[in-house]
Amino acid sequence: MVSIAIAVAGFLPSFFVTGANIVFFGPIKGFFISLLGEVMGAYITFYIYRKGFKNRIEDQELDKYKLLKGIIKSKGKKAAILVGEGRLLPFIPSGFVTLAAAISNINIKEFIIATAIGKIPSIALEALVSYNLININYNYMRLFLTIISIIIIYITLKKFVK
Repeated sequence: MVSIAIAVAGFLPSFFVTGANIVFFGPIKGFFISLLGEVMGAYITFYIYRKGFKNRIEDQELDKYKLLKGIIKSKGKKAAILVGEGRLLPFIPSGFVTLAAAISNINIKEFIIATAIGKIPSIALEALVSYNLININYNYMRLFLTIISIIIIYITLKKFVK
């Protein structure tokens, strides 16, 4: 329920919810609960955006992101691939990807599949970092290496996207 609320809000990070799920349910179940919550939240948000904004919003606000503009203008499998890519990129807020998809012509089935596939890596990373933080006495080196890897990947992706 918290993941759904975070998705509907559109700007809050889900990292802490994933961490709580890891604490209460363990790393594997916590991962799947977080994934399910994120996908359900994206579905509900997509539905709300589609009903409320589809005919009212101007896509000029989303034009600064080439990927979001591509989602809005595309259809079918191409739109689904772009939604999946949008879920993978850490510097595009999830709410923007959902909004772009809602104004596009993607159908709900393609949106859910693309969202689920695109969210797997980010939630797995959140689960790994959360698990290592919770067990820092035993996993401090793995946590350190994970954070360094994330920073390197982020810098590399940011330069690649530009």
